[in-house]
Amino acid sequence: MRTKFFPHVGVRAGGKKGKPEPTCRVRALLGWMLIPLFLFLLLPGGKGGAAEKAAPPALPTEQDMATEKFLSQLETALAQKFYDFRNRPVIRVAVFDFTDGNRNVVKGGVNWADRIARRLHSQPQFDVVSHERVTRYLSWNSLGTVGKLDATGLRLLQRRINTMDPGNGIHALLAGEITKGAGRTMQIQAHLVNFEQRLGERELEKNLIDLLTVSGEIPLPTEQALQEVSEVVVRGERQSFVEGRLLILANTRGYPLVETEYLSQFSKDQPFAWGKIPHALVVGKEEYTMPKQVQVGAGKVTLYPLEVPVNSFHRLEHSFLHGKFATNEVYFDELIPPMKYRVLSSFVDIKNNQTYSETTEIEVYPGATTVVILSFFVPSEKERVRNRTFPRINIYQLNGKGLEILPRG
Repeated sequence: MRTKFFPHVGVRAGGKKGKPEPTCRVRALLGWMLIPLFLFLLLPGGKGGAAEKAAPPALPTEQDMATEKFLSQLETALAQKFYDFRNRPVIRVAVFDFTDGNRNVVKGGVNWADRIARRLHSQPQFDVVSHERVTRYLSWNSLGTVGKLDATGLRLLQRRINTMDPGNGIHALLAGEITKGAGRTMQIQAHLVNFEQRLGERELEKNLIDLLTVSGEIPLPTEQALQEVSEVVVRGERQSFVEGRLLILANTRGYPLVETEYLSQFSKDQPFAWGKIPHALVVGKEEYTMPKQVQVGAGKVTLYPLEVPVNSFHRLEHSFLHGKFATNEVYFDELIPPMKYRVLSSFVDIKNNQTYSETTEIEVYPGATTVVILSFFVPSEKERVRNRTFPRINIYQLNGKGLEILPRG
């Protein structure tokens, strides 16, 4: 006898077994379809099963919470100290690698500087100086990093960055130190330095610096992690560093300059012997006209004629040099890191509306003065026709031992 697992569904009470009604067929079909779905939900691995429920998020560790607390305090301190709705709506920050307190850059210090820079970069109220540019700033100071600055160090850093990278727009420097704490903890200090602070004789003498320190303690999971954080990456021995002086003079009136025999008597190993050098360059005899749109640059920096106060000692030096080299403008006069630089110069000749340009590489030596003379010569129409003379730029370079043109006293 054949046994039916599922008797007919939908047969009326007392009715004869026969062909089921259409409504009963639909109900039977739905029942067959729901059974696999029900089993699918119950079996492990189904999307609705307990095994597929999203794992609860991992609880933050003590290290995570301490890190977040320190970064939040740092952000708050930076904003409170430097934010100004009208004058400083966006704070530009230069972040330097942290040290171990002995000016050594350590692995943990590099990681923390990177973490802080990325954190600030994600916030619209902060503008972070690129790591490449920060590295360039350090190279100008012969440093691996800045560590904790004093007034003298800040003034030197200000002068070099503002001279070599005018328009840098920096408001704050952020450096710091990490040291071993009690047990498996790391002590961290971040120093927020006002880069725009004006440092006079009183501030330098008493070492008064506009600085705010934010401190924290970070627990680490293992002793090995603590050792890795303290691993020295760059030793903090400061290299011997002596600046050089660079002066860029120019003749922008269009007349030619002619070398004298005295021009070859300059040397970076000998002081300027002005008593033996009446004139190094003199004005030529060719007729000339004024050049237009004279431009002078050093690297990517555009230079402009300097305006020196009347009572400044530099003004006396500049007037003296104009007499020796037949120039009329000074475009640059600063103490800068000793290295090679590119000097660019150009002008427009209005006779043919043509631009003339020259680029030269000059070198500044430690403890010496480098003088660069730019001569923009534009011959008159008569000179061009009669002697076939064309506009040109002549560049002269000479050196002398010492950082002063004229001895003081």
